[in-house]
Amino acid sequence: MITITLDPQLETPPNFMAGEHKFTRQAVMHDRLGMSEERAAEILLERWTVEWEQRKIRWAEEAEEREDVAREEEMRREAEEERAGRSQTIDAESIHARPSRAASPNDKGDIPNIVVGKAIPQVIEYPPARFAIKKLREREYIELSYFTPEARLEAAKTESVSSNDVFTLTQEDSLLSLRPVSNFRSKTKMIQDEDLTWEQLSVASICFLEHIVQEKWPSVMVDVMHSFFFRLTHHKLRNEGAEGNQVLLMYQARARREWHRQLKNPPKDGIFDIGLIDDGYLRSLKDQLYDSKRKLIMAG
Repeated sequence: MITITLDPQLETPPNFMAGEHKFTRQAVMHDRLGMSEERAAEILLERWTVEWEQRKIRWAEEAEEREDVAREEEMRREAEEERAGRSQTIDAESIHARPSRAASPNDKGDIPNIVVGKAIPQVIEYPPARFAIKKLREREYIELSYFTPEARLEAAKTESVSSNDVFTLTQEDSLLSLRPVSNFRSKTKMIQDEDLTWEQLSVASICFLEHIVQEKWPSVMVDVMHSFFFRLTHHKLRNEGAEGNQVLLMYQARARREWHRQLKNPPKDGIFDIGLIDDGYLRSLKDQLYDSKRKLIMAG
């Protein structure tokens, strides 16, 4: 199974001293009194580098599988072109030879600031799917897989038409109505939070945290969510390898779902602090995981 579709060698280290990482730095400093922001940024960069090295290893391991997928895709494409009986080649010279359009009165409006001669950025950061952004804006639960680089690239490919201008027919109580396409789940393949790899969680959580700030979540919500991911990443269960990571993945999935459920229906005694990791609940999940594995072994 291919878990990484973008070459990690093309990634550039984030500038953790930048403004968009302010809350992440504060989460690091929260448990370490007297730590400077510079040291917090260094710790974040060290964490990113370790995970980056892991992604490079995974990329190398999956090279053969990617080649197989590429060959299959090429064969499928050639078969489609043959059935269609037409070539996909575009005569670029004829396009450039067309006369330029005359100036229109509409051109007097807002004109984009296009810098002639400016090259494309070396690294292109694609936003998450519109469906995921809509969920964030409404402060609803959304799977982290929508914030992985692979999902964001896929969303950029498929969302070529503005969903604000596209509507679809839906039926509710025998009545037909038009609703924006953005109201519906993205076609991007979704992975349940429990089934993410630790590398996917690490990368997706950074993008997720940046976007909840952009969507103007209240500072208290942003702070507890930063603490949540930071404390998961530095929990002692990480020392137990793959099984420890699996328990933490289970915890973050269930904790986030319950937190968002309580946001919609707040209990009388208040919503729980998701930034506080409950070790008792972690032990319960660990026991459940080991028990299910033991049953599988006995059944086999």
